[in-house]
Amino acid sequence: MKRKKRKLNLKRFLIFIAIIVVIIAIICVINNKSKNTEIAKNEEDQSNTSTEETENVNNETETAVAEITEEDEHKAKLEEKLQTGKLLSEDGLPVLMYHFFYDKSVSTGKDGNYIEISKFDEQMKYLSENNFYFPTWQEVEDYIDGKQELPEKSVVITVDDGDDSFFELAVPVLQKYDITATSFVITYWYGNRANDKQKNVDYQSHSYDMHKAGTGGKGVMLSWDYNKMKEDVLLSQEVLGGANIFCYPFGQYNDLDIQVLKDTGYKLAFTTKAGRVKKKASKYELPRVRISGETSLESFKSKVN
Repeated sequence: MKRKKRKLNLKRFLIFIAIIVVIIAIICVINNKSKNTEIAKNEEDQSNTSTEETENVNNETETAVAEITEEDEHKAKLEEKLQTGKLLSEDGLPVLMYHFFYDKSVSTGKDGNYIEISKFDEQMKYLSENNFYFPTWQEVEDYIDGKQELPEKSVVITVDDGDDSFFELAVPVLQKYDITATSFVITYWYGNRANDKQKNVDYQSHSYDMHKAGTGGKGVMLSWDYNKMKEDVLLSQEVLGGANIFCYPFGQYNDLDIQVLKDTGYKLAFTTKAGRVKKKASKYELPRVRISGETSLESFKSKVN
């Protein structure tokens, strides 16, 4: 009887041990699965991070390559024109001045500063078909300094203010003919345009908030003190994400204005005086060629040739 009881107790003990072993085994399996899942998740996260970093690097590289390629293409085009064509005459470089645009099918021009968009298209088509060259501002500065020659048919296009009509009507025409123009932006009025960079548009400063009347019927740039003007032109640079070419509000300026621009990193400044930019010209008193709504195609040709 005692022997049977001992056997029974032993059997129960062995069953208990077996149950404990099974439980431990199940816990180990669960832990291993959990660890494997965590490892897999970490590996996946690392893989995703690596993929994102690789994509970012690739995008940055592609952008840099595109910029370098565009710059190289421009330089190559200039060198080709200089080697095979005539040089810009002593008459100088025509820097065209536009303001506003309108579509005659929906509106009319308010004054001579407004040009009908089909006329602008006609002018840009002429420049494109006659293989005009559009120098960068650095090339213009180097030309003034006598460091750089320019091809015979060279022209710069500038548009004052940064009005909506330029972006809505004129920019598509520039893009159509792959011509670059500089928008001199009054950044207090139209600074939001700097957040929507457009192809074929170079953004430069027309002041932050100095395009308004001051004393004696003149613009405020003739009456503000040094510090106030400096603050304005620096703010304009900040809004545009950098600018080093300036266009005087109303074309008005004095010696103090010039000093402010020099001290804040502007390299060239344009007036509304009529004329072409020549070698050794005063960099902060540059003239332009006005294009008005009444400018015929024949008159336009004489202004750029």
